[in-house]
Amino acid sequence: MKRQRTHITHVYLVSVEEPDDYYHKAEGVLFIDNLQNHTLYSLDSRFNFLRNAVHKFPFKELEEGVEFRDHNVRLTDLTDSFREQFDLVIDDMLAILRKVYEGSPHQLFFLEKHLNPENYNQPFVP
Repeated sequence: MKRQRTHITHVYLVSVEEPDDYYHKAEGVLFIDNLQNHTLYSLDSRFNFLRNAVHKFPFKELEEGVEFRDHNVRLTDLTDSFREQFDLVIDDMLAILRKVYEGSPHQLFFLEKHLNPENYNQPFVP
C-alpha cells in the first residue's frame, strides 16, 4: 500500500503592525498542510506571539487582519505563487521557504537561519 503524501494547503506571510505604527512588517512564514498541521518560521523572540495569534483566530479573520495584544496581525496568502513551480508537498517546504526568502532577503532576514542545513533547530524535519 502506497503512503499518502502530505500536501501543503497554504503558505502565508505573517505580518505585524506595532502599536502606533502605520505599516505591517513581515515577521513569519506559516505553512499549513492538509492534516491541519502548522509550521511557523519566525524570529525566536516572536515565535510564541505569532503562534498564539495564529491559533486564536480563524484564518479568514487573520487574512483581513486582527487585533492581538495591541498589535495588528495579518496573513497574506502566497500559495498561488508557488503552484506552478512546486507540487506543494511537505518535501517542498524548505525549497518554498528559500524562494520566499530570496524574494526579499533584507525584510525576511530571519529565515536565513532556517535555510542553513547545519542548523539543528529546524521546526520541521522531512
